[in-house]
Amino acid sequence: MLESMFGGHPKQYVHSGYELTQVLVSEFSLPGWANGRPAPSATNDQYLDEILGSFQEGSNADAQSRGAETISYHPEYWAYIMRALADCALRMEAAENIDSAPWTARVSTYLKAWASGLNPWAMLGVAAILFEQGQIKFAKRALDVCTLFSRYWNSRPSKEVEFVLMSYTAIRVYVYKYSRSELRDAGEPRCIEKLSQDIEALKQKYC
Repeated sequence: MLESMFGGHPKQYVHSGYELTQVLVSEFSLPGWANGRPAPSATNDQYLDEILGSFQEGSNADAQSRGAETISYHPEYWAYIMRALADCALRMEAAENIDSAPWTARVSTYLKAWASGLNPWAMLGVAAILFEQGQIKFAKRALDVCTLFSRYWNSRPSKEVEFVLMSYTAIRVYVYKYSRSELRDAGEPRCIEKLSQDIEALKQKYC
């Protein structure tokens, strides 16, 4: 079933997501973008600072329990952790401000999350909001982007996949607020299967 649902050239996932982002930013005058690039808002920075602080506090506590003062991360691995932290922080922001933030601001935040970590659930959040707003054409395009993730993920170098998995696993260990949320990411077991189920659930609800 998964093979019939997910297809396309591996790079198409990134290209399609980028193109849709530019279209949505222009079509709906989404806030927080400058010349096609994400520009963090004060609230974005607040969530980013909070999750980074929680991660550092948790990892340092773990290090101290093992007799060390802090945990040192290889710079290459730390870069993946930072991208994953940005993705998680921004998706938490979008999910926690359903009633207080305009829908365009939430779409913008999800798109920033997607740009940070290429997490398909960030784009799925975009699709859900667009469906709710009756923007069916654009919502379906966002779903189409999500269906391209499997081929993209399976094409990634093993070292990259390992770093991504380790990053999200570490965040779930050290950031309690994220671990108790219902947000999903590529670090979960059977992530492609779960993504397929979530895409189908959204289709059945709105299509």
